[in-house]
Parts: sequence; C-alpha cells; structure tokens
Amino acid sequence: MNRFYPGKIDGTQTERASYLITKQVVEQCDHLIDLHGGDMDESLRPYSYWTKTGNEKQDQTSLEMVLAFGLDHIIVSTDRPKDPQASRYLENTATTRGKPSITVEAGHAGTVETDDVNALINGCLSVMRYLKMISGIAATVEYPVWIEKIATVTSEQTGVFYPLVKRGTFVQQGQKIGYVSDYFANVTFEARAPVAGIVLYICAVPSMTKGATIANIGVVAR
Repeated sequence: MNRFYPGKIDGTQTERASYLITKQVVEQCDHLIDLHGGDMDESLRPYSYWTKTGNEKQDQTSLEMVLAFGLDHIIVSTDRPKDPQASRYLENTATTRGKPSITVEAGHAGTVETDDVNALINGCLSVMRYLKMISGIAATVEYPVWIEKIATVTSEQTGVFYPLVKRGTFVQQGQKIGYVSDYFANVTFEARAPVAGIVLYICAVPSMTKGATIANIGVVAR
C-alpha cells in the first residue's frame, strides 16, 4: 500500500493528490473501501484488512463491512497510527477520522484476470447491500481465516528471483519458497519461510534487489 500524506498541500505531486483525496473524498464519505489490484511485482492471494481502533461502534461496522466484502482471508491490524496527521495509508487516513473503513487486495502482476476483478466488483456490491445503498442481501463470509500477523521475507542479494511456491500456498517454517541467482545462474540466496503460514504475496517478477520483499506470509490466528 502506498504512503499517504493527508496533512500537506505543498510538496510533491503525490502529497498534493493525497491531500485532495483526504479533503474531497475521505472527509466527505461515511464509509470507505481501499481497493488494491495487484501491482506489476505482486502476486496476491485475495485478502482484506480489518483495523481495530478501539472505537467499539466503528470497529463493529468495519468488521461487518469486511465480512460482507466476501474475501475469506482477513488480516487483523492493530498497529496503524491513530493520529490523523500521521496516517500511512488511505484506509488508515479514513479510520483515524472516524470512518468505518477496510482495505482489500486481489490481483496478479498488473494483469486483469476475471476471478480477481470479480472478487473486487462483487465485494463492493455486497458491501453496498450491507449498507442498504442497493437492494439485496450481502454475501457475508461465514468462516473467515483470521491472520494475526505478517512475516516478511526479504532478499539478501541482488539478482534474478525464482519462486518455488504460488500465492495461497500454505508453507511450513523453514520451507524453501524461492531463490536468487546472479546473472550467471549461480544461486546466491535461498529464501525460506520464517514461520508457518499462508503465502499472501510472492514477488511476480524475476528482477530482485537486496532488501526487496520476496514474500509476505500470513500467520493464522489460533
């Protein structure tokens, strides 16, 4: 998710756009869905974020929204900034302003795949039904998989990345999930899962730089 700059009007073009979105969209809305469709380097297992703010009424509404959206893997987020001027993401900017909000992710390497697109479209329509914006009954998830934390695997070398698992794969702690080679096909780094969990994100392109994210592994809540 991209860095957000809700409190600035000067500075870079990105900062100005963030400021305008905050003023013209976030502060004027009642509820917000932050949609992500899978960047060029991302292969995502569809999932969503539910942020717990401590505001019981707001948290209950956002919980009902994320269940109505229909993605059955849900990350529970408790560490987002609570200061409206220090928010990091669009959903966080809305949440800190008292707006029930969720983030949803589905997509693969910048492609337009039917299943991913339908997941986002149908999810929005289902939340609209929950909010009584359109007629019908929301298709609420009955048995969600709750993700309590994310373990990030980063590369220790620059080179060519080769994944050995796909998005949505359940991996064991220590399992080899991919490797990096130099430009002469010599293996320079083996990426292993630091925890057991579900591969929510795996790098979708071969180019890899030192310190870049190889995968995000979601740890299922017990």
